Amino acid sequence: MSDFLDQYRGNGPLRDITVLDFTQMMMGPVATQLLGDMGALVIKVERPVSGEWERSYNPRGRRLHGESPYFLAMNRNKLAMTADLTNADDRAMICDLVKHCDVVVENFRPGVMERLGLGYDALLEHNPRLVYASGSGYGPKGPLIHRPGQDMLLQCMSGLAANSGPADGPPVPVGAPVLDASTAFLLAFSIVSAVHGARANGTPRLVQASLLGTALLIQCQEALVAMNTDLEWQRSEAGIAAPWTDAPYGVYETADGFIAMSMTPRAKLAGIFSLPAAMIDCTDDEWFLKRDEVNLVLKERLKHKPAAQWIDELTEAGMWVAPVQSVSEMVGQEQTAANSYVEEISTPGGNSVRAIGLPVTMSGMDGVNRLPVPYIGEHDAVVRAALRGTGT
Repeated sequence: MSDFLDQYRGNGPLRDITVLDFTQMMMGPVATQLLGDMGALVIKVERPVSGEWERSYNPRGRRLHGESPYFLAMNRNKLAMTADLTNADDRAMICDLVKHCDVVVENFRPGVMERLGLGYDALLEHNPRLVYASGSGYGPKGPLIHRPGQDMLLQCMSGLAANSGPADGPPVPVGAPVLDASTAFLLAFSIVSAVHGARANGTPRLVQASLLGTALLIQCQEALVAMNTDLEWQRSEAGIAAPWTDAPYGVYETADGFIAMSMTPRAKLAGIFSLPAAMIDCTDDEWFLKRDEVNLVLKERLKHKPAAQWIDELTEAGMWVAPVQSVSEMVGQEQTAANSYVEEISTPGGNSVRAIGLPVTMSGMDGVNRLPVPYIGEHDAVVRAALRGTGT
């Protein structure tokens, strides 16, 4: 294992991996934060003065301790340095730094790093076993590669949004950036796999992930049906949560709020809600086509009791149900606390905030939250001194 900046590595299984991180926004920073959480040394490279884009992105203009809350959520366990990638001296320094790294990660639009002289082929001259990972909106090829790749846009374009909402309304994208996060998970997994391969075979690896590819993978079931059968999915009038699923499946109103119900065999459903025999005595396809009729019956039954009572009664009866809550409610509950999903993380200036930590435990690994979220260029001197100490 390299002893380069060894004091900043964690105690997890990736502590012998060094990552040079050029990413911004969410996809890339979440991926590199996961690597850092697992022990990797992550060196985040940002533009001087202003830093990466996410530092200026604030919810309704609100900052926490002078920082973007969004940036704080995905940039712990990293060193921060600055470099002007249009400056020849800074690019030379980056090339020297690459010699000490296992991984370079970037999520600029395709072609940007190549134009700067920092693309895959150029950096292999400085590290022939380098893993070079790129994240993009649409993938590295094709007619759309230069378009802006943003989570909500790709949800709508890929078919994800078309799965949600009532039949007489517009498609509804997921409110959270599910594609950014899911692509980050794929990117982190692929980077670790590529490092293993590069070390085993002594050869470099080019890793490429995209929001579009992730969106299609998330819909692998629906896509296979679409490509190989004549079935067409249509959203229900009631806006049931998935256009290919029988009732009950979705969010239902009660006397004082909402509950979610999922995939209950029709015989059990009939017994619990006293559905008429004529309604359930049918083929599977006929039952699917009755979903709006069934949902109207459920809607009438459910409105007479409060949500908590329905949760208790339906759980006891063997149904799959859950309360419908906000994230503000969920992060404060006993189940979240019992698994330590929320942690106190340190921010620039010695303050702290509550944040979602690494939601995975691993025996033999503790102290995951080891490095505070850095301020812009916080470790410039440290990284450059380490480079001078190596003679590169």
